[in-house]
Amino acid sequence: MAEEHELGEPSDDVVHLGKFLEVAQTWPETEWYGRAMAMLHYGAFYIERFPFEETFENDLAATVALARSYRQLQAAWVVTSHGFLAESRNLLRAVYESAGLARVLAKEPKLAEQWIRDGKWFPDVRVRQWLSDVRRDSPEEVEKYQHFYTEASAWAHPTAESCMGQISVEEDHFYLNPAITFEEHACQETVALIASTALFACFAFRNAVVDERAIDPAWRRDMYDLAREMSRESMPHLDRDWEAENAHYDAVMANLRDRRYLNGQLRTHPRAYANLKPQEPK
Repeated sequence: MAEEHELGEPSDDVVHLGKFLEVAQTWPETEWYGRAMAMLHYGAFYIERFPFEETFENDLAATVALARSYRQLQAAWVVTSHGFLAESRNLLRAVYESAGLARVLAKEPKLAEQWIRDGKWFPDVRVRQWLSDVRRDSPEEVEKYQHFYTEASAWAHPTAESCMGQISVEEDHFYLNPAITFEEHACQETVALIASTALFACFAFRNAVVDERAIDPAWRRDMYDLAREMSRESMPHLDRDWEAENAHYDAVMANLRDRRYLNGQLRTHPRAYANLKPQEPK
């Protein structure tokens, strides 16, 4: 290996990168990945400034968790392009943890405060429990989430499945390949998995918001169209009256006030704590 570098020859992973970039641009999965990442970037980085006195713990916690999922997806793409396919799946498991946690932290201020102050990881089982107990997701939906997480965990740990990809079966022996070789089909499958995980993170953002109608209808429509395209299913539960959705969104935006006015509103509102007065005896 040292001699190769001395001669100026690229390493195996760099050779893989060149072959990957040459063919990946023709895959529909690559386009799906790009579209999903553009939508996720909109959600994850929509707010960039968080003033100390005007930021709630759940807003900050959910945002940074979702932003982490975006970076993990970027890393999964880079790792895949260099030929480290098993390691990419490990990153996708982390995306599910980050994006899944973001939607919980957004809805649970006390949990978000604990998460920030303690600096500890919340096991994924707590997310699944929240989906079941608080969001009232059906057992089938929770099971789907758990199933993928279990499969992803098999690649995150040194299981036989995650390790055996380094060998090939020859006529009378196993061959442990020391080189990184380009396998187009395996790479395309991995890109498809990255794209679907990015779409999951987009749905996690939608579910983290106070109400999906608070999100630009154009963004939601693009996401639902992508979900149908990727799944090849009609998904009638995603049907919306988009004319009504746009009218509602425009009305909300017209009446929305910046959060910097919140403290003043609380001081002057007749039902604010400082303005409450005891009732006169009858």
